[in-house]
Formats: sequence, structure tokens, C-alpha cells
Amino acid sequence: MYLVSGAVARVDYGPDARTRSSKAVAVTRWLAGLGFPAVAPLDLPGALEQPIIVHDGGRDIAVTFWQYYPQPEPLPDRDFAALGRIARQLHAIAEHPPTALPVYRSLTGLQVVLDMRPRSLDQHLCNWLSDRVSWLLEQEATLKYPLGIGLIHADMYSGNMIYDDRHPRRPWLLGDWDSVCIGPREIDLVPTAAARRFGLDDASVATLADAYGYDIRDWDGIEVLQQIRELSTLPALIRLADSDPDSATELAYRLDSLQRGDTTVLWHRR
Repeated sequence: MYLVSGAVARVDYGPDARTRSSKAVAVTRWLAGLGFPAVAPLDLPGALEQPIIVHDGGRDIAVTFWQYYPQPEPLPDRDFAALGRIARQLHAIAEHPPTALPVYRSLTGLQVVLDMRPRSLDQHLCNWLSDRVSWLLEQEATLKYPLGIGLIHADMYSGNMIYDDRHPRRPWLLGDWDSVCIGPREIDLVPTAAARRFGLDDASVATLADAYGYDIRDWDGIEVLQQIRELSTLPALIRLADSDPDSATELAYRLDSLQRGDTTVLWHRR
């Protein structure tokens, strides 16, 4: 992300960059029309359509432009009651979005990275992660979802909340819509429950549950989805580990705790 002349430019690349970016723009414009608190894409001059596609060395780079929301200093504490209400509001939307959305698939990002044979992982670790992904996907296929299937954000955690002080009665917006799709609604509640791995207190998890009206910790599928969520935090670290020593250290730290089955070790945000 870049701040360019008072606008946020999001740069996406990879084989699905155009589709991902187009989907995010279309869905957030539609949600704004429904009164949903999502970050807003900009209308570009000259009737330009988003995303802007840049061809670079045989690959497509998709660039989208978004409204910039200056964050106050200090930033107010993340409001987990607001996040719970946002999740409930999103999941209650019965209308169909104006663009076709994919069906949620777990751990596709990690599988893509592992298929690239990253230098930051030796063969033993690659094999262990591949086996772990396969086992978790098998477990996930057996789950029953009491909240049903519908429109989900698919990366709904407090780090994607944006503060907009122009609306003091409802200042929190939800950003980063690249993963929006159709899937089990529990997927949007798991990141907060799993954030205890990063030191989030139980009171914050309970606050979100109270605001949403359902406590995912009481569901028997929570452990599988929490483990999936933990693995989903690894691809960025794997990509960066070759060039960033801090990322390499955190990757090794997380993998060690995962291999030992130690769920008490707190991870560090990167």
C-alpha cells in the first residue's frame, strides 16, 4: 500500500490479481450503498475503471485506489464490540453482490507458497507443512457450520479495522476486502478467537461474541479452524524470510511451536 496524493494505492500481483482487485472494488461499492461500514474505493477521473492493470515482465500488476482515512494519534483501542456488530451486519445481508464471488477455500495461499519450493524452508519443513495442511483440510471437511453459508470477509480481524473520526457514532470501518467470498460465517469469527496466540485477552474475545450474539468458543469445530488460521499467518513470513532476518526469526519461532504442538507460546505480530 502507498499513500499517493492523498489516496491509498493498493498494489496486487500474482495470477489472480485482476480478479481479486476487481472483486474488492465492486463489493465495497455495493456495500456502501447498503450502508455497511466498509472502506471506500475512489472514482477515478476520466471514467477510468479499477483496477488499473500494469504489465511488468510478463505478469499483471493490479492497482486500485481508495479513500485515505488518516488515523488519529494515539489510535483508539480496537473496539471488539464494534467488530462483532460489523460481522453480524455483514452476515445478515441477504442481497446478492453485483459480482460473482468464489467459494471459500482454506490455506490456498500456503499451498501456493509451498509449491514454489521456498528457499526459506528446508525439505523436511516443507513436507511437514504439506502434511499438516492435508490433515487439517480433511478435518475441516467433516465440520458442520451452525451459522450457515453466506457472504464473508474471510480476513476479519482487528488489524483490518480503520478508524474514521468523521462519524463519531460509528467510527470503525472494515478494510482489506481482497479475500471476500462465500463461505461458512464462522470463518469471520475465528481470527479473533485465534488471536489469543498473539496475546489477545479472553475478555476481548467475549466482547465480540456478545456483540455478535454467538460465542464460537462453544462450537466443537473451533480447534480445527484455529489451527487453520494459525497456518494461514505463515505465507508472508515464508516469502520475506530470505531477505528479512526478523521475518526469518519469527517464522522459525512459529514453526517450532507448531511442530511441538505448544499452543501456549505467544507469537509476535509482523
